[in-house]
Amino acid sequence: MLTNECTLISCPEILTMDEGKPTAEAVCISEGKILAVGTLEELRALAPRHRRKEIHLEEGVLLPGFIDSHSHLSMYAQCRTQFFCDTAHGTIGNLLSAFRTHAATQTDTEWIIGYCYDDTGMSDHRHLTRHDLDAVSQERPVFVSHITSHMGYANTLGLAKLGVTADFSVEGGMVVLGDDGMPEGLLKENAYFKVFQKIPACPPEKLPEKIEYAIDDYNRAGFTMFQDGGIGLSNGAHGILRAYNRLAREKRMNARGYLHFMPNIMDEMLELGTWNMPVSDYLYYGGVKSFADGSIQSLTAVLGEPYACKPDFCGDHVLTPEQIAELIAKYHCQGVPVAFHANGDAAIEFVVRGFEEALRKCPRKVPGDMIIHVQMATDEQLSRLHACGVTPTFFVRHVNVWGERHVNLFLGEERAARLDPCGSCVRMGIPFGLHVDSPVQPVDAIRSIHTAVNRTTTAGRILGPDQRISPLDALKAYTVNAAKCSARDHAVGTIAPGYYADFVQLSGNPLTVPPESIETLSVLKTISGGRIVYES
Repeated sequence: MLTNECTLISCPEILTMDEGKPTAEAVCISEGKILAVGTLEELRALAPRHRRKEIHLEEGVLLPGFIDSHSHLSMYAQCRTQFFCDTAHGTIGNLLSAFRTHAATQTDTEWIIGYCYDDTGMSDHRHLTRHDLDAVSQERPVFVSHITSHMGYANTLGLAKLGVTADFSVEGGMVVLGDDGMPEGLLKENAYFKVFQKIPACPPEKLPEKIEYAIDDYNRAGFTMFQDGGIGLSNGAHGILRAYNRLAREKRMNARGYLHFMPNIMDEMLELGTWNMPVSDYLYYGGVKSFADGSIQSLTAVLGEPYACKPDFCGDHVLTPEQIAELIAKYHCQGVPVAFHANGDAAIEFVVRGFEEALRKCPRKVPGDMIIHVQMATDEQLSRLHACGVTPTFFVRHVNVWGERHVNLFLGEERAARLDPCGSCVRMGIPFGLHVDSPVQPVDAIRSIHTAVNRTTTAGRILGPDQRISPLDALKAYTVNAAKCSARDHAVGTIAPGYYADFVQLSGNPLTVPPESIETLSVLKTISGGRIVYES
């Protein structure tokens, strides 16, 4: 018999992600945690009437709250007031016209910022130039991030303020020069990251509210936990960290945050002894994040064979294989989880070797080690990663959003069919997560699950039918298996006693609706720590 005040939540269907009890009628919660799971009759017998209240959800299915295994929430929070370079504009001319209109509304900042420009998604099929962005403004600096967040563009004044000249040089990066020998406006990889650090940060006093609004958006999509993948990528890392700590301290976080840090920030924390300190049930300091390469659609992912559209080119190294191995070993031997971004098969190989070498130096597995995107992994690489205790998380929306371009432009059909090899992982018994890398793609687990199950491109092509997975395996990749990416699978991702009372109610059951209809499902409620934080 339970002695605590408690709440019973029932739903027509409950999918627990607990293999020992995969379905249930009701769940009993108290003080933000799950006390018991079973039939409504069983739980009523445990909880006296005078000590319980009951919530009966009349439709749909209840699941563990969705867990985001990689995105950039603090970056997304700041993008919400920037100009979205939507491919729906069609032409660069239309986009620049809308950008000018937006710029006129941005009177309280010096810089005019845009994000998510997708060159191959525009009818012009080209990158922006400084001359394009001069048409937005010649009096104020303008900067636009590519949809991959691995390239960016600046107008003439912006380049000058960022110190970008024809002689600007940075290892692992590139400044594209025009016919006149001057910077054209496009900066790639480490050149982009270096100047991105110089763009003025959001005022610290505005960050808590911006992050709070961003978390609201994640709640609307059913998320109860997120990763912020790389504190330190943009300027103002310390302000972002203070904002998170303030929100956690004031109990204003409606989703649990797991933060990854760029190496320079992680080194500061290790020196000060602040890493791995308990913060709160809603904020966790995670591991270190780094990059092995860029992205396929910006031609900066490192491939074993050349790009289909550029037969003499295999991509750009952000770090050398030696630097990758050194970085992994440095943190692995201190027990710090390592999260490495790698898209191309060659870059993935360098990361795999780095983890293998680190394990030889310090033979222990570190919970929370992960590899991000891992789009072109071979089965053999996935097996070796699993042997190292490294969990992959796939950016599977690529199959739908860029699938046709991967086939016809970047990779060719054979390589594109192996993108995001979720099916291989299922066949080999390897747990994995799924993510949308927001703000690269909208915060939306349901469309990601739909893509993993169906693998249809925008043209209706099934790309890599043998890499399709079941709806259950796709749900696991956003719940119980996603939790492994944050080393929190003992506390979140499953509806079982002792776990946090984090749930999402969907309008229908992804296991029983026609697979092609999964994307039509919607989030009805999101519950975090037993509190309803979103209701449609």
